[in-house]
Amino acid sequence: MTTCVIGSLRELERIKDISESLKTMGHKVMLPLDLSGARFADRFQAKHEFMRGMYEQIKQCDSILVVNDLERNGLKGYIGPNTFLQMGMALSLGKPIFALAKWDPRLPYDEELQAMGVEMLDLQRRF
Repeated sequence: MTTCVIGSLRELERIKDISESLKTMGHKVMLPLDLSGARFADRFQAKHEFMRGMYEQIKQCDSILVVNDLERNGLKGYIGPNTFLQMGMALSLGKPIFALAKWDPRLPYDEELQAMGVEMLDLQRRF
């Protein structure tokens, strides 16, 4: 079983750490594509390439894990727009979606997140 670990790219180092922990437990893991150092004509092209690449990765995974247990912009369990988009991709492909934390209900897409059937992991067991 392969898990695609996703979340805000601002937390890429944390995503990598969690992925390494999963690997040492014997899990197969795919990471988000890091295009931060890539050279593109403009940032919209870079974002386009990132989104296309994530779609291809999510197609190959059996499930996704959302790293969202940190606070951002005063919101606990923050899920940003790109992560939300990736979760939508996983939903449309029939992939199970897991998250490290319950998101703040003040997120503008709270109802959509609830409808996705995201399963919360037991946070007693931290990475």
